[in-house]
Amino acid sequence: MSDLEQNSFYKYLISNGYYFDKQLIENYLLSLKVKPFEILTGNSGTGKTKLSQLFAKFLCDNKQELETVCSTSVKVGKSDQSGGWSLSRKEVTDFVPILDVEKDKLNISVDGIESDNARFNLNTRIFYGNDDIKKYLSKLRREDPNQRVDLKIKINKESDSNYQIVPVGANWTDNTNIVGYYNVITEEYQSTPAFELIKQAIDDPSNPYFLILDEMNLSHVERYFADFLSAIESGEEIPLYGGEDKLKLPDNLFIIGTVNVDETTYMFSPKVLDRANTIEFDTLSAFDYMENNLNTDDFKGDVGYLQSPLLDNGVSKLNIVELKEILSTISSNGRNLWDILAEELTLFQNALKNSNLEFGFRVINEILRFMVVSWRYENSPEEWNNWERYFDAQIKQKILPKLHGSEKAIGSVLKELFNLCLVDTNNNEVPRNFEVTDENSKYITSAIKLQNMSKVLYDQRYVSFIN
Repeated sequence: MSDLEQNSFYKYLISNGYYFDKQLIENYLLSLKVKPFEILTGNSGTGKTKLSQLFAKFLCDNKQELETVCSTSVKVGKSDQSGGWSLSRKEVTDFVPILDVEKDKLNISVDGIESDNARFNLNTRIFYGNDDIKKYLSKLRREDPNQRVDLKIKINKESDSNYQIVPVGANWTDNTNIVGYYNVITEEYQSTPAFELIKQAIDDPSNPYFLILDEMNLSHVERYFADFLSAIESGEEIPLYGGEDKLKLPDNLFIIGTVNVDETTYMFSPKVLDRANTIEFDTLSAFDYMENNLNTDDFKGDVGYLQSPLLDNGVSKLNIVELKEILSTISSNGRNLWDILAEELTLFQNALKNSNLEFGFRVINEILRFMVVSWRYENSPEEWNNWERYFDAQIKQKILPKLHGSEKAIGSVLKELFNLCLVDTNNNEVPRNFEVTDENSKYITSAIKLQNMSKVLYDQRYVSFIN
């Protein structure tokens, strides 16, 4: 195992007492490169919020501290005796915040006599506090006290937290709970923790920031998040309440929504699902959890690429022509991958037409982008025979989440989609009676999901993906 893998996010999770399947981690991190909006679904307590929080903390903990350096030269003089030097304002003004109070002109009053030409200066000294430096300076002073030495002052700035968990309220009807509003009484803009995080991301474009909307569907998502959905898609600015100012979402902001489904929550519309990767968290068995009985295989590709969300994030803007240029250079078992993907996507699209659940260009583009980042994660092989694992992830994350309805509405669709996930696609297998294995399944995670949905549909006469 490489040093990078040893220090991977996966190891970080384990060190914090959390266990997740490696494929889930891969899907989560690869999805961030394709679209800065993800929906995490699963039973309560499966780690949806914690995974997002810990990834943000992992990036923050492993981020290089920002270093500000002041370089100057100072006369040796009697520095070995005084323990340091006096510094000018000019030498330190960039990184000593207190010097911001220095002004060339100040208004003061002395016993009622006004002056608008006062000056406020702070004398700044630096002390080295090191015996080796003192010995060295003593030697130099004996040689020539007027000679100068180079002085460099390094300041390491610790960054603020790079994430914010915002619990969504059941009464959210607009986006003021995220971006704030102008308070006409105080005549000040009423900010929010989410808005402060977004501004922080704008000011620090080289590092990723995560806005985690906990229980995102506790209120109607379309009511409070519509502006964000449009901005994520179009790059347009979001109007702020109570003024003419607008907010442009930065490219280094990632929005993660966690979802629980019960009688208090709302289902997502196609508008929301089309614009996100929906990642399902399975409930681990007690044995697997207690014994850490998970997939221990090494990651299949470049771990550094995987856990660097801003690296190669230009993929999210690739159009269909650019995607074709990339994917047409890849072969799989003697065939062009672009042609294979075109055939597969057409089969799935046609299977959904009769239920009016077919997907459009947006979903196709995002699936293809996911395939590009997955290929690059696996070190861009000319012959790529592992592509089905990632296409499988996209079926489950981008195509299946829109499925919901009665036996009459989607029963036949579930069966057709299930058979498309098998090696032998023309056997018209009944999902609930079929034994799914690695050998007979082309897209095994999607096949298992469709089988489970078919069983629920058979028992309850209604089913949804997020169930």
